[in-house]
Amino acid sequence: MSTILRVPAIGSVHDQIVSSLAQRWAKAFQGRVTINTCLEQNRWAWVDQKADIMGWMVSPRGNSIQWIAEVETEESLSESTATSRWKRGAELRVPFYLFVPRGQKNIAQKAASAAEVAFNGIYEYAFVNGVLQLL
Repeated sequence: MSTILRVPAIGSVHDQIVSSLAQRWAKAFQGRVTINTCLEQNRWAWVDQKADIMGWMVSPRGNSIQWIAEVETEESLSESTATSRWKRGAELRVPFYLFVPRGQKNIAQKAASAAEVAFNGIYEYAFVNGVLQLL
């Protein structure tokens, strides 16, 4: 199990959530986890990384993406570009997860349905006493 995270400074709430979630997933996933944040965009992931978090396996035949996850904030969830990002992620045809702020799951489900994007799971998050909690 390997985590590839370099966090010299957290640039935004979005990046903080991406980093925290990636660290949690890396502990549970038998492979590598990379993130795509404003600070670290594609510096060590492959060039066409399409999601905020990617789980992948290394093999002699080449790396293979195992799953991806997108993280939305209240602001990014309301942007018209959110569903276009989701559609790009869905093109990979691997398990696809979405994380949204507490109370935004229904909005995300409606937007995903309208965009014809299927997620393997939509999870809500919140900060409780400064600690990221999945609900």
